[in-house]
Amino acid sequence: MNLKKTIAILISVIFISSPAIANAQTTTSTSAKFTFLNEGDVAPFTGTLFSIEATAKLLAEKERSEQECKLKVKYEMDILQTKCTRDNDLLSSELKIEKEKYKIIVSAQDEEILRLQKIATDVGDYDILWFGGGIAVGMITSIAIFFAASEIVKR
Repeated sequence: MNLKKTIAILISVIFISSPAIANAQTTTSTSAKFTFLNEGDVAPFTGTLFSIEATAKLLAEKERSEQECKLKVKYEMDILQTKCTRDNDLLSSELKIEKEKYKIIVSAQDEEILRLQKIATDVGDYDILWFGGGIAVGMITSIAIFFAASEIVKR
Protein backbone atom coordinates (compact mmCIF):
# COMPACT_ATOMS: atom_id res chain seq x y z
CA MET A 1 0.00 0.00 0.00
CA ASN A 2 2.91 2.35 0.68
CA LEU A 3 4.22 1.91 -2.91
CA LYS A 4 0.79 2.84 -4.30
CA LYS A 5 0.72 6.01 -2.19
CA THR A 6 4.21 7.00 -3.32
CA ILE A 7 3.29 6.49 -6.96
CA ALA A 8 0.04 8.39 -6.43
CA ILE A 9 1.87 11.32 -4.83
CA LEU A 10 4.43 11.39 -7.62
CA ILE A 11 1.76 11.25 -10.32
CA SER A 12 -0.36 13.86 -8.53
CA VAL A 13 2.56 16.27 -8.22
CA ILE A 14 3.41 15.81 -11.90
CA PHE A 15 -0.25 16.13 -12.83
CA ILE A 16 -0.80 19.31 -10.81
CA SER A 17 2.44 20.96 -11.98
CA SER A 18 1.79 20.19 -15.65
CA PRO A 19 1.42 23.48 -17.60
CA ALA A 20 -1.11 22.04 -20.03
CA ILE A 21 -3.36 20.83 -17.25
CA ALA A 22 -2.84 23.99 -15.16
CA ASN A 23 -3.95 26.15 -18.09
CA ALA A 24 -7.05 24.01 -18.54
CA GLN A 25 -8.34 24.61 -14.99
CA THR A 26 -11.40 26.83 -14.75
CA THR A 27 -11.23 27.61 -11.04
CA THR A 28 -9.69 30.81 -9.78
CA SER A 29 -8.22 29.19 -6.68
CA THR A 30 -4.45 29.37 -6.46
CA SER A 31 -4.11 26.82 -3.68
CA ALA A 32 -4.13 23.33 -5.13
CA LYS A 33 -5.23 20.63 -2.71
CA PHE A 34 -4.87 16.90 -2.84
CA THR A 35 -5.28 14.03 -0.46
CA PHE A 36 -5.36 10.27 -0.52
CA LEU A 37 -8.57 8.52 0.26
CA ASN A 38 -9.26 4.92 0.97
CA GLU A 39 -12.48 3.33 -0.09
CA GLY A 40 -15.27 4.58 2.13
CA ASP A 41 -13.39 7.70 3.37
CA VAL A 42 -15.11 11.07 3.22
CA ALA A 43 -13.47 13.69 1.00
CA PRO A 44 -12.29 16.75 2.96
CA PHE A 45 -13.03 19.10 0.02
CA THR A 46 -15.02 19.15 -3.22
CA GLY A 47 -13.07 17.91 -6.22
CA THR A 48 -12.47 15.13 -8.68
CA LEU A 49 -11.06 11.80 -7.69
CA PHE A 50 -8.85 9.89 -10.10
CA SER A 51 -7.60 6.38 -9.69
CA ILE A 52 -3.89 5.73 -10.14
CA GLU A 53 -4.67 4.11 -13.49
CA ALA A 54 -6.75 7.10 -14.65
CA THR A 55 -4.01 9.52 -13.62
CA ALA A 56 -1.43 7.43 -15.45
CA LYS A 57 -3.71 7.36 -18.50
CA LEU A 58 -4.05 11.17 -18.45
CA LEU A 59 -0.29 11.62 -18.22
CA ALA A 60 0.32 9.08 -20.97
CA GLU A 61 -2.27 10.82 -23.18
CA LYS A 62 -0.52 14.16 -22.60
CA GLU A 63 2.84 12.70 -23.57
CA ARG A 64 1.33 10.98 -26.62
CA SER A 65 -0.25 14.26 -27.73
CA GLU A 66 3.08 16.08 -27.40
CA GLN A 67 4.85 13.40 -29.43
CA GLU A 68 2.09 13.45 -32.04
CA CYS A 69 2.40 17.23 -32.31
CA LYS A 70 6.18 17.00 -32.73
CA LEU A 71 5.74 14.37 -35.44
CA LYS A 72 3.19 16.52 -37.29
CA VAL A 73 5.52 19.52 -37.14
CA LYS A 74 8.45 17.42 -38.39
CA TYR A 75 6.28 16.01 -41.19
CA GLU A 76 5.20 19.48 -42.33
CA MET A 77 8.77 20.77 -42.11
CA ASP A 78 9.97 17.83 -44.22
CA ILE A 79 7.28 18.58 -46.82
CA LEU A 80 8.30 22.24 -46.96
CA GLN A 81 11.99 21.36 -47.14
CA THR A 82 11.31 18.92 -49.98
CA LYS A 83 9.29 21.54 -51.89
CA CYS A 84 12.03 24.10 -51.35
CA THR A 85 14.69 21.68 -52.62
CA ARG A 86 12.53 20.78 -55.64
CA ASP A 87 11.93 24.43 -56.51
CA ASN A 88 15.61 25.24 -56.09
CA ASP A 89 16.61 22.34 -58.36
CA LEU A 90 14.02 23.40 -60.94
CA LEU A 91 15.27 26.99 -60.96
CA SER A 92 18.88 25.82 -61.22
CA SER A 93 17.97 23.67 -64.22
CA GLU A 94 16.12 26.54 -65.88
CA LEU A 95 19.11 28.83 -65.31
CA LYS A 96 21.46 26.25 -66.83
CA ILE A 97 19.18 25.90 -69.89
CA GLU A 98 18.97 29.69 -70.32
CA LYS A 99 22.77 30.00 -70.12
CA GLU A 100 23.20 27.30 -72.79
CA LYS A 101 20.58 29.00 -74.98
CA TYR A 102 22.40 32.32 -74.56
CA LYS A 103 25.73 30.72 -75.58
CA ILE A 104 24.14 29.20 -78.71
CA ILE A 105 22.54 32.52 -79.73
CA VAL A 106 25.76 34.48 -79.19
CA SER A 107 27.74 31.85 -81.11
CA ALA A 108 25.30 32.03 -84.04
CA GLN A 109 25.50 35.83 -84.02
CA ASP A 110 29.30 35.74 -83.99
CA GLU A 111 29.30 33.33 -86.96
CA GLU A 112 26.93 35.64 -88.87
CA ILE A 113 29.14 38.65 -88.13
CA LEU A 114 32.20 36.79 -89.42
CA ARG A 115 30.32 35.70 -92.54
CA LEU A 116 29.18 39.26 -93.27
CA GLN A 117 32.68 40.64 -92.64
CA LYS A 118 34.12 38.13 -95.10
CA ILE A 119 31.56 39.15 -97.73
CA ALA A 120 32.40 42.82 -97.13
CA THR A 121 36.15 42.25 -97.50
CA ASP A 122 35.83 39.89 -100.51
CA VAL A 123 34.26 42.70 -102.66
CA GLY A 124 37.71 44.29 -103.12
CA ASP A 125 38.99 41.21 -105.06
CA TYR A 126 36.95 42.19 -108.15
CA ASP A 127 38.12 45.83 -108.32
CA ILE A 128 40.61 45.17 -111.14
CA LEU A 129 38.00 43.36 -113.20
CA TRP A 130 35.48 46.20 -112.79
CA PHE A 131 38.16 48.76 -113.70
CA GLY A 132 39.28 46.80 -116.79
CA GLY A 133 35.68 46.17 -117.86
CA GLY A 134 34.87 49.87 -117.56
CA ILE A 135 37.85 50.85 -119.72
CA ALA A 136 36.94 48.24 -122.36
CA VAL A 137 33.30 49.37 -122.49
CA GLY A 138 34.40 53.02 -122.72
CA MET A 139 36.83 52.31 -125.58
CA ILE A 140 34.28 50.28 -127.51
CA THR A 141 31.68 53.01 -127.04
CA SER A 142 34.13 55.71 -128.18
CA ILE A 143 35.06 53.74 -131.33
CA ALA A 144 31.39 53.08 -132.11
CA ILE A 145 30.59 56.81 -131.78
CA PHE A 146 33.57 57.70 -133.96
CA PHE A 147 32.48 55.33 -136.75
CA ALA A 148 28.88 56.48 -136.47
CA ALA A 149 29.96 60.13 -136.74
CA SER A 150 32.20 59.46 -139.77
CA GLU A 151 29.37 57.66 -141.55
CA ILE A 152 27.04 60.56 -140.91
CA VAL A 153 29.59 63.02 -142.28
CA LYS A 154 29.99 60.93 -145.49
CA ARG A 155 26.39 61.15 -146.35
